[in-house]
Amino acid sequence: MLKLENITFKYNEDSPLLINNFSFTAEKGDIIAVKGDSGTGKTTLLNIICSVIPKIFTGDLSGTVFHDDIDISKLSLPEIAPRISLLMQHPDNQLFFPTVEQELAFAPENLNIPAKNIIKRIDDILTKLNIENLRYQETNSLSFGQKKLVTFASIITLSPKVYLLDEPFAGLSKEYIKLTSDEIKIQAKNGKIIFLAGHTSDITQLANKTIEMGQFNEEN
Repeated sequence: MLKLENITFKYNEDSPLLINNFSFTAEKGDIIAVKGDSGTGKTTLLNIICSVIPKIFTGDLSGTVFHDDIDISKLSLPEIAPRISLLMQHPDNQLFFPTVEQELAFAPENLNIPAKNIIKRIDDILTKLNIENLRYQETNSLSFGQKKLVTFASIITLSPKVYLLDEPFAGLSKEYIKLTSDEIKIQAKNGKIIFLAGHTSDITQLANKTIEMGQFNEEN
């Protein structure tokens, strides 16, 4: 279970409140659409859930995020990642290794997953997303859409309990939107909690819960 309690946030004293006293509970298997216009705080909310705010980006934050009854503010980012993992809007910000295979292997290697299991995870997700041809390619040579698929695949090989996917379908063709959507549904059936931030109908159609940003951020 993931629980947000009384989350309030603004970037500095002179900024308007982006989020005001927001509480929400997500259970295993939930797919949550985080909707709203640009600037309403979709990315900000995801960053708070995984503690990127305030551990990397600062601001005026109050409230608590619990995962399985643990206050995540008490954990380091490396401790949070196997629990809650973020797919950023811009994949260049989270591609660090020369080749796709190295990128997909990094997180499970850090968790000391046996090598044969890592290879199976990589094989499986490359096949499911129909990107086997990218396995040995250099990450800096990929298109935006290919980078988006590879960063999504890297979260699958890590296999956290909560997925935070920011604009997951940006730059993807209809074929790859379907393949990515199918994998999201599989992960939810396996008990993962999945947040999808964006404004397309593809996100809404997948979700069983919705957060409408901009409706709860006004000062009372």
